[in-house]
Amino acid sequence: MASTGASSSLLLFTSSVLLFAALCAASVQYAPGLSENFYDESCPQAAAIVRSYVLKYLTNDSSFAGAFNRLQFHDCWVQGCDGSVLLNSTSTNSAEREAHVNFGLRGLKEVDEIKAALEYACPGVVSCADLLILAARDATSIAGGLSWSVGLGRRDSRVSNDLLADGNLPFPVFPFDILVDNFARKNFSAREMVVLSGAHTIGRSHCNGILPHIYNFTGGNNETDIDPTLNPGFAAYLKKRCPFGNRTNSIPIDSTSGKFDNAYYKNVLGGKGVFITDSTLITTTLGNSIVSSFAEGDSTFFQEFADAMVKMGNLGVLTGSQGEIRQKCQFVN
Repeated sequence: MASTGASSSLLLFTSSVLLFAALCAASVQYAPGLSENFYDESCPQAAAIVRSYVLKYLTNDSSFAGAFNRLQFHDCWVQGCDGSVLLNSTSTNSAEREAHVNFGLRGLKEVDEIKAALEYACPGVVSCADLLILAARDATSIAGGLSWSVGLGRRDSRVSNDLLADGNLPFPVFPFDILVDNFARKNFSAREMVVLSGAHTIGRSHCNGILPHIYNFTGGNNETDIDPTLNPGFAAYLKKRCPFGNRTNSIPIDSTSGKFDNAYYKNVLGGKGVFITDSTLITTTLGNSIVSSFAEGDSTFFQEFADAMVKMGNLGVLTGSQGEIRQKCQFVN
């Protein structure tokens, strides 16, 4: 009797999960020209190929999930989700990858490897822009977050400029009001800004973006000039991992950097935000309230993060005859 009851409970739970997933999928809105079944006929194995490679990379280094999330954000926030962050510089143009805000960008070599596999299976079909969207989704779910349905059909830009990246992406020293303004320009709310900041629950960072938090907080170029909101013990840890002037060391940006969870918000509340943009989230009543709610075990963070990533994936997409499908993500055709 006990085993029968357990089986019935499992069946009921599974049915509920499937129904919830179906309802979520039905409510998803994609930008015109995108659809979930875009590659069903032209490259039905595309999603499986991307996921298999992402799984391989995360098996070797669980913190790599953060690299794929960062690539989607740093691509979509500049000109839209068009793969422009992947382009190399030329003799006459400095590409987005060279921007100050893109220091230490990871995953470029891995994206090229995935793209080569896609080209082998389906030449000239799957865009680099769609590859980034799929990889970020898969990295999040493999790391323990939710999966979500993605609209596909983006095409790749032929334009990439470092000044556009530095002029659009938020720097790790931005205070709360500037972050809110930056996200509002992309039609994202303050709450969605705090939600997407939760991407820092996975991954690593170079010390470049951390130094102003622990040495030069008020601009005095002083080794003792630390953000006073930082937990003293955590500040000492950051200083040990990121000595004064060292930009290239790397550290986990979360206490559970290989797992997608809500530990990030608990850390921020405890004065253990790695960047100024993390610590600043609790300097206002609004930000503190949102962070506190996501730090709770029954929060809606996972679902809201998935929804925000879908929304981000709609930004400035090229479809139809716009742009191109690059054969190699680093170069225009």
